[in-house]
Amino acid sequence: MSLEDEFETACWEAIDACSKLSPPYHPTAWQTMIKNYGAVEAARRLVVSGDIQTGFERLVRAGRPELTIEYAITDPYWRPLFGPQHREAAQWRLDRANVVRQ
Repeated sequence: MSLEDEFETACWEAIDACSKLSPPYHPTAWQTMIKNYGAVEAARRLVVSGDIQTGFERLVRAGRPELTIEYAITDPYWRPLFGPQHREAAQWRLDRANVVRQ
């Protein structure tokens, strides 16, 4: 399995975990993006958009920042998939939300 395939699997697992939150969260726009572009390209597009996504804010408020795409992009394991601009944008969002990687 390629690293891109692993990333996509991890994204779908995070989506599944979101659906089990109380209250459940269903990131339908994210799911559509994955289907249209693949998880890696969807993550790249999402993180460089000028907006901080409502899903990001919702997951941070729920105490589950590890389910955000920003958290995934800053994970060293996925580093080969993302350029510096993606990692910097993701880290900027995490910093604004006072999220510290565990």
